[in-house]
Amino acid sequence: MVVYSFYIFDRHAECIYKKKWTPRPSSSSTKPPPDGASQAKALSAEDDAKLIFGTIFSLRNMARKLGGPDDK
Repeated sequence: MVVYSFYIFDRHAECIYKKKWTPRPSSSSTKPPPDGASQAKALSAEDDAKLIFGTIFSLRNMARKLGGPDDK
């Protein structure tokens, strides 16, 4: 598994650290990216951090609900 982005959030949902790595370009792929990919790059770093936090927050809540009362 390859990690291209790493985020650390504090308890107040503020992104306190972020690091991004760019993948190595593959020589076999010379096609330009589709139109949807160019729109995805238009997200700001702040929007990206908010989306990541929302995903983690939702997964945490789901895990708590599935875990039952013993996992609190």
